[in-house]
Amino acid sequence: MAPTQHPSICTFYCCYLLRSLKPGSRDHVYVGSTPDPGRRLRQHNGEITAGAVTTRSRRPWEMLLIVHGFPSKASALQFEWAWQNPHMSRHASFDAVPYELQRTLYGSSQKKLETKLVALCAMLALPPFKAWPLQIACPDAQLHADVVGRAQRHGVPAHIRIERQNIGQVFEQAPLSCPYLGPPAPGEQCALCHRALEEERPWGACSACSAQWHLVCLATFTESRTESRTGSLVPATAHCTGCGQMLIWGDLVRAFAAAGE
Repeated sequence: MAPTQHPSICTFYCCYLLRSLKPGSRDHVYVGSTPDPGRRLRQHNGEITAGAVTTRSRRPWEMLLIVHGFPSKASALQFEWAWQNPHMSRHASFDAVPYELQRTLYGSSQKKLETKLVALCAMLALPPFKAWPLQIACPDAQLHADVVGRAQRHGVPAHIRIERQNIGQVFEQAPLSCPYLGPPAPGEQCALCHRALEEERPWGACSACSAQWHLVCLATFTESRTESRTGSLVPATAHCTGCGQMLIWGDLVRAFAAAGE
């Protein structure tokens, strides 16, 4: 079944990193999430109502970068919490990062730019975030180069793109609706286990051919064909069993989960 458009779904939700421009506070940053980064920045700067109380004393702010492409709003909020609180997060284990970086992640300087950049790149190299179809938009050339270098050192997967882009343009160009599979038709079967597809059980379909599967079946199949077994049931990418097209795992999840947004 080809994905259909579900016009009531808000497809753009991002996490953002702000830096204070107030003299004496230039290294102070703030992490948040929003469906509209331009409007949210205006709120933080007091131009319109509803800015976070904790940012008022350090106005004005600039938006350094955004992370977008989340499978769902819930996943964006999960990412936001881990990014805000790497020393407390249960969503990602930072024990795998080098000890010298753990000192930064778990230290007392949680509102500093260095801490948030280290946390961001560490998170993108760890499950579950490394399997998501995320992108980073960063308008500043120097910071963009810095983040790209950090991502390479951390081993951030290649499908997570880090672009030098205007944040406003990224938001304006985002689609207004997203592909939504809807319930499977009666009698449709998984191409791998040949059992019936059910609306309650996560499933996916290839946009280039008619292949469709239970997501658990596709994940297990992908892991079995991977030369270096990761032991993870959530791959970053997979390939269609029908036509071979590469599939971004987070896109498959988003298409299934869209109805709940």
